[in-house]
Amino acid sequence: MTKTKVLIGVLLTLAVALSLLLIMPLTACLTGAPMGAEIGAENESDSTFAPDSGTPNAGMPDTGTPGTAMHIGPRTNTYDDPANSIYVSPNGNDNSANGSINAPYKTINAALEAANPGSTVVLRGGTYREGVNVRVRNPNITIKSSKGEWAIIDLTTFNPGHDEDSGVYFDVDSSGGKLQAVEVMGGFYAVCLETKWDWGDPTDRAGASNIIIEDCVLHDSKNDVVKVKPNCDNITIRYNEIYNSGRAYVNHADFESGECNSEGIDNVNGDNMIVHNNYIHGICSNAIYAKGGAINAIIENNRIENAYGAGIMVGFDTSPEYFDISVNPKYYESIGAIVRNNLIIRTGWEGIGFYASKDAEVYNNTLVDVNYAQNYHSPIYFGISMQDWESYAGRPPSINPIVRNNVVCQPAAFTRQPMIEIRYSNELGGLSALEGSPTMRDNCYYIAGKNATFADHRPGSVLENAGLAAWQSHIGGDSGTIEVDPALDGDYIAQNPLCADMGLQFPLVFGEASSSPPTSETPFTFSDVVSGAWYYNDVMTAWEMGLIDGKSATTFAPNDNLTYAEAAKLAACMHQYSSTGSVTLINGAPWYMSYVDYAVENGIIVSDSDHDWNVSATRAGYMAIFANALPEAQLGALNEIPDGAISDVPMTHPQSEAIYKLYRAGVAQGVDAAHNCSPESSIRRNEVATIISRMMNPAGRIAFTI
Repeated sequence: MTKTKVLIGVLLTLAVALSLLLIMPLTACLTGAPMGAEIGAENESDSTFAPDSGTPNAGMPDTGTPGTAMHIGPRTNTYDDPANSIYVSPNGNDNSANGSINAPYKTINAALEAANPGSTVVLRGGTYREGVNVRVRNPNITIKSSKGEWAIIDLTTFNPGHDEDSGVYFDVDSSGGKLQAVEVMGGFYAVCLETKWDWGDPTDRAGASNIIIEDCVLHDSKNDVVKVKPNCDNITIRYNEIYNSGRAYVNHADFESGECNSEGIDNVNGDNMIVHNNYIHGICSNAIYAKGGAINAIIENNRIENAYGAGIMVGFDTSPEYFDISVNPKYYESIGAIVRNNLIIRTGWEGIGFYASKDAEVYNNTLVDVNYAQNYHSPIYFGISMQDWESYAGRPPSINPIVRNNVVCQPAAFTRQPMIEIRYSNELGGLSALEGSPTMRDNCYYIAGKNATFADHRPGSVLENAGLAAWQSHIGGDSGTIEVDPALDGDYIAQNPLCADMGLQFPLVFGEASSSPPTSETPFTFSDVVSGAWYYNDVMTAWEMGLIDGKSATTFAPNDNLTYAEAAKLAACMHQYSSTGSVTLINGAPWYMSYVDYAVENGIIVSDSDHDWNVSATRAGYMAIFANALPEAQLGALNEIPDGAISDVPMTHPQSEAIYKLYRAGVAQGVDAAHNCSPESSIRRNEVATIISRMMNPAGRIAFTI
């Protein structure tokens, strides 16, 4: 088991702890059984909604039809691999690769070095651990999993000196790039878009722009999961699962306060960002914000769940040097943002916040159990941007917000009751969070068993602990708004006819991409495979690829002999993995028969009566099966082993052809220094793990002579 996997196990344990800390009793306004407190990485969804198939939308986000379920999260990977694709495989070889499907690169960065602008780098299924960021330097480069497969870029362990590398890094010249149907775990940021903003040339502040991130699983970053830097414009983030930010802060006092500064999506002064149909959860600060002067952000159709900070921030608080004052001289944090049809569940701070925003529109969102920390803020909150307290910064109040047709539903346990709050601060000569009154109408507010209250702390406009009628009078608006139980169903759609046009108008239903393997979600739990054992890494490698199981959930039985049934299963799984990049075979009746049938169908064995499947396999017997598990090209000769050179395997032995094939490929090397095979002896499961590792990873094969 690698150090990386140990770290992943720790992180996943912490992720579960995070979700448990955040889970609050669901509010009384739910009339149906909601989806799980966490879905996706932590828990399985019980939804029967089928992931989308076919060609994903290339244009604007879906608008949806009221009452019709809309998919969120990664869709099934049906993207075709273009004819000019450059292939990468965990079993590839950078030295001999030409980028074809039969001669792939081993590392993604080697493939990117060979890529020209406009190339597509196709990742065969499996895990890529390069220890440094995957760096895209040319324009219009696509990185994608091969059709029907699932690739994982794992940067939970860094090479020395690279601990600030991101999982995937779009350099300043990478505009037009795309990250598609890939899992990225770890990294300083999981995905980072770079800028020239602070490189010192005021005439060239361009950033990586026109980037699409779609159908990906992005998680367990040290800081933000997705980082959009200034002037990285026209970024589209759609149909992703994004979770577990701020892994660098899990033991820090700020982790549970929402102040760890590790967002799900962090956009600083990137214009025209579109974020839609994502499932974002387990975030240690704010799930999404667009700030620093970001113009025309659209945030819609997202499910946001369990964030220690806020759900969606329209603006926030940015150092003033990142604003473009040529177009934004007043230092507005956000201009022209649209936030619509989002579901926000359980946040420590506000569900939706306005900070120095201009002309924002927020409508048809549903907020449930938000502001659970009950320390400050409110479900819908108008806050103040300090902008580093710099004397030249603008710090303007929000202006012209439109807030309509939203649902806010809170449990009785929440004692801090303001539904909407407008802040004022005496600092820096006095700062207001809002100029004038918001334009509001047709919202639904509900706190179980209590009356909602509203607060405005601005001098000359003070309103404290007021009810809905007083609030409506105070702002001269919010007409058509009601305070009533919306009777949310299991999809968080209001069933109370009085709230028919309020909140979500169609369910947002999460369904994992069907090609996504369980290996990144399932902890390694074999108690009898201990760190330091000579076979430890080999068992881990084969297990991660889905090729081997234990005798039980917690035992591998490394010293047990391999049976012919197990040999057939391993060969079938290796064959399927090499062909498709994943293993989907399951047990039959008896358990091994589905693997035996597959092996017969694919020419690995001749007949289902070849062996007594429940007896221990001999070394010669398993080698006869394994020698047919991979294509000839994947078992090419590494070693020159003359016929008859293996002293206990004469060429007249019935399995001599298979034995010599694996010796020559560097997969097997014998039981002693003389490279004897001991063909009629049995082989232990831990030894087989080493053989599997060499079968599937050519870089681990042994060069020797006899």
